[in-house]
Amino acid sequence: MQVTGIDITRYGEPAGGDFEIIVAELESDTGHRGTGYQMLFGASGAGAAALLRDRLGPLLIGEDPWLTGRHLARMRASLPRRGADGIARGAIAALDTALWDLKARSIDAPLAHLFGDARDAVPTYANCAYHLPPDQLAEKALGFVAAGHRALKVRGTRSFVTPAEATARVQAVREAIGPEVRLMVDVNGTWDVDTALRQLKAWEPYDVYWLEEPVPPEQIDGYVRIRERAGSTNIVGGEQHVGLAEFQALIDRGAVDIVQPNVAVAGGITDWLAIHAYATARAVPISPWNMQMIHIHMAAGLANVKWVEYFMPDNPLLALKARLFAGPVMADEVREDGVYLVPPTGPGLGLELDPEVAAACRID
Repeated sequence: MQVTGIDITRYGEPAGGDFEIIVAELESDTGHRGTGYQMLFGASGAGAAALLRDRLGPLLIGEDPWLTGRHLARMRASLPRRGADGIARGAIAALDTALWDLKARSIDAPLAHLFGDARDAVPTYANCAYHLPPDQLAEKALGFVAAGHRALKVRGTRSFVTPAEATARVQAVREAIGPEVRLMVDVNGTWDVDTALRQLKAWEPYDVYWLEEPVPPEQIDGYVRIRERAGSTNIVGGEQHVGLAEFQALIDRGAVDIVQPNVAVAGGITDWLAIHAYATARAVPISPWNMQMIHIHMAAGLANVKWVEYFMPDNPLLALKARLFAGPVMADEVREDGVYLVPPTGPGLGLELDPEVAAACRID
């Protein structure tokens, strides 16, 4: 099998905005297609699309898609001197994901089967990271609990709320959902060590299960200091970290209890699998961030994936993606300990675009 064609398409909200999805589709000489995508926040997709179309994509033409490790190395080598980081890393990840999808589709198997397992249901925690006043956020969280969720995450990011307002959110949500539901808080790396330690002390009455990304990703020393004094709260992070080396540093330094690699940010499925293998060897669980249409396959095929993040369609982080992709379809399964997602059983990732939405959102 060889890659014979590449299509790169940009999508955005028809009304405008700075959020885009770039879809990369690979075609093979066997008639199979593989799909990957890149999400861009606050950056123009024109440069990323040009990079995919003119520099990275042509490297795959005529190549065997099964040799994903080779292709990843070649794409990175084509952008020397750390040029393969940032937006370029996301572009490479989109093509790497499309290669994995193509491989699985060519043998008519779900992607999870290529990883060696096939869990029939994957546990989730609900993303309740809406920027709402505390009482309205508490009402939103209560709706998740009524639907069967037994773990949920709110946001206390400093660019949106002060630490005091974050505490008001935590208090209101905990009082609404009761003591039996796990409550997580994400601050997106916007605090410093002192703020994190003060907040953890203030939150002791609210039994916060985890604090996510308490400091910027480069401050691994800060992660270590916070975790040493976090008490019963887990410290998690990794959604902004890239490549195996950075995750090795997080794990080897004892900076986190759980790591959160994201396929698009970390460098693609090939890199993600290396991170998973290292974390598993060190007995550190994985809970990937966002992109549940891809991560559901990792969770189904790899036992060390603790959770996938569950998004409702009205979540601003998911609005365009939820409309653009008609597949894969994932069913909910409510159990006593929470809501599970039933992984897709079709070939590959199961990514399918809604033709009407795609036509309306396409950026020419």
